[in-house]
Amino acid sequence: MDTATRTMKQILDAAKLLSAPSVVINKPGAGGAIAYQYLNQNPGSGRHLALASPSLITNRLMAIGDTDPRDVTPVATLFSENIVFMVRTDSSITDGKALIARLKKDPGSVAWGIATALGGANHIAAASVMKAAGIDPGAAHNVIYKAGSAALVGLLGGEVEVVPVATLVSLPQLAAGKVRVIAISSPERLGGALANVPTWTELGVNAIYTSWRMIIAPRGTNSADARAAAATLEKMAATPQWKAEVGKNYWISRFLGPEATQKFLADQMTMHAALLGQLKLSK
Repeated sequence: MDTATRTMKQILDAAKLLSAPSVVINKPGAGGAIAYQYLNQNPGSGRHLALASPSLITNRLMAIGDTDPRDVTPVATLFSENIVFMVRTDSSITDGKALIARLKKDPGSVAWGIATALGGANHIAAASVMKAAGIDPGAAHNVIYKAGSAALVGLLGGEVEVVPVATLVSLPQLAAGKVRVIAISSPERLGGALANVPTWTELGVNAIYTSWRMIIAPRGTNSADARAAAATLEKMAATPQWKAEVGKNYWISRFLGPEATQKFLADQMTMHAALLGQLKLSK
């Protein structure tokens, strides 16, 4: 999140799209809850923006922090980060269909390496696959790791059998030939090193889950300020520099303005509430 935000600043500055100096303030911790709380300490300010992820929703559902997704001002949706499903090269789970067959036989027989918490994007991606395949995601055997890199160590060491993780995290081990990517949770195939990886939809499992990134402003920000910020971000998203960043990171570019982002956020709240409820993670 911090890296993406700083990249945005660099591109905005280089393209001279901002009328005033900007600064990136990193507020890590609690899955973004600290950053969201800091944002809303500046109500009505069109000059304070934050990059948000699905944690904006899941934090509220799991009683982490006190920011309600309905109490911020949606500005724009920028892109989605894809989640790949990895196994060791010598795994008996040869592909996505083999994983589903194993889970249908015994949902608890597969050890999942999940970073960094239950209710996070990687966990929800895995749960979405199980749910779409008609398998109770609450019966999964999840092993929690503090970072995606740690989950990969667990995978290579045989502690777990499958690791769902952000695309970029998988690439070094994939290039080294130590892992196989059996499926991806994106709506369509990606290119480059992942061109031969099927989507879950291709495998007959209607599971699409991407970790989106949207820009939000504090509660009470007026619509004119939100639209102005969105217009600037749309110009940034059209620059060659941003398009190169999207391609390099295997993101899916998806620009939505304030109104469309507000509807998208509401739809995501409904979906996450249903899934976290089934997982018994809602508070």
